[in-house]
Amino acid sequence: MRPPAKFVLLFGLSISALLTTGCVELQLIFGPGGLFGPGGSSAGSGTTGTGGVSTTQPAAVPGPLFFARQLDPVLESTAGARVIVPADLNNDGLIDFVSGSAESQPVQIHLRTPGTDNYNTLSIAGEVPISIMYDVQVADFDQDGRLDIAVLVNNTGIIPVAGATKRGAVVLLFAPPDPADAIAWQQVLINATFILPNDATGLTDFAVGDMDGQNGPDVVLGSNEVASGNNAAKRIYLFQNPGPGTARNSAAWVGPDNATTFPIITEAPPFKQLELADIDQDGDLDVVATFPTALSSNIRWLINPLAESGAAAVAAGNWVGNIIGEQRQLSPPDDAQTPGADFVSVGDIDGDGDIDVVSGFQQLRVIQWFENPGPGLVRLQGFPWRVFNLGELNQGASMNQVQVVDLNLDGRLDCFVTANGNMVGFQPRTDVQDYWQPFTITGTNPVANIGRCAFADINADGLLDIVAPLDRDGITLDQFLILQRLTP
Repeated sequence: MRPPAKFVLLFGLSISALLTTGCVELQLIFGPGGLFGPGGSSAGSGTTGTGGVSTTQPAAVPGPLFFARQLDPVLESTAGARVIVPADLNNDGLIDFVSGSAESQPVQIHLRTPGTDNYNTLSIAGEVPISIMYDVQVADFDQDGRLDIAVLVNNTGIIPVAGATKRGAVVLLFAPPDPADAIAWQQVLINATFILPNDATGLTDFAVGDMDGQNGPDVVLGSNEVASGNNAAKRIYLFQNPGPGTARNSAAWVGPDNATTFPIITEAPPFKQLELADIDQDGDLDVVATFPTALSSNIRWLINPLAESGAAAVAAGNWVGNIIGEQRQLSPPDDAQTPGADFVSVGDIDGDGDIDVVSGFQQLRVIQWFENPGPGLVRLQGFPWRVFNLGELNQGASMNQVQVVDLNLDGRLDCFVTANGNMVGFQPRTDVQDYWQPFTITGTNPVANIGRCAFADINADGLLDIVAPLDRDGITLDQFLILQRLTP
């Protein structure tokens, strides 16, 4: 049995001390409010919130108490912890985890030991072509009843094709009958992604979901590529799952025309993040994407044609782009643009049954939510969604993650944000269009870059726990931590 994590040594304070005192590190990153003026108005498209709402957000308050323990082995060096997701990998009813690290390069699985709080950590992949990875997702790609793993690789470490800066890739890891058999996981490179002529930014995000209604989960990929002449070179691709019989065949994963890497959308501005959701409530998954440097409409959604026109239209690339809104600021006298819409997350914020969009504007440190106008209006071309200020951070804060999740399991979505090595939350108040209540969660000392976190009720006590990747400068003191919630 591995020794318990020495959380006090790594963070300088216990979790209870951090939270009962309010954690000065955390309170400092909440701003005074009113960046975009009174009434929750936006500097971009959209309209103001309801009359009489606050012009500044409330003061931050201490959040719930957590107990922290280390997920990965204490004596094993984790370097560059970047992302972690929950998944029951061995179908035993217990929550396991899949994690990815960018410096030591492994993809690891953490299998819960029945009857204990311990996890058995195993490395199942790493090194070329998984040299610098950005994300992992889990899905049953070959429909054999076992969860597989998809890895987004920003840089394979292999010499780029002519004219490109780097090569990115999507790597699939297919689960064996016993996931603890680390060497039995089968690695498959989605062939077409390996030849994409990526620029210095390259592949930044992907998502997994059944987009065409057949053959199981597909892969939607955002790719920043080298321009060819005057042609736009920022694309979103759909790679269709070839089905159970051929999902493990690298060459069978091709683009929408079943022969090439034909994109479902081509854009000029760089792509950053995407999410999948049924925006128009027609029964299929649409794509929400951000293009932070776009001069207008830097938050958009792509209409999946499946419900109206069938799988053939999906494969033919008959996707239509539409506006959600924008996050940007113009600075006089020459109206130079401050790029926005860095982070995106989706969910039913106002409880009206349709999917809204939350976005974080990194340079202005503001988080906003965009109200879905409903199925009768959402498809109107150029119809901007109403936008409201959810919350903001103080000068000097640099957010690196925004997720919507029901943190207190009360049936309403909250907003989880990380910045400057701190975790904070925003909880909706009586009027969801007003500023939300900010609260502290925890901070890191030494300061860590907090990667994409996972949320799960690990011990089945009705409280949502947080699992966080922590990446510090150098290759020491990196770790995956479980923050077990102790109070509602």
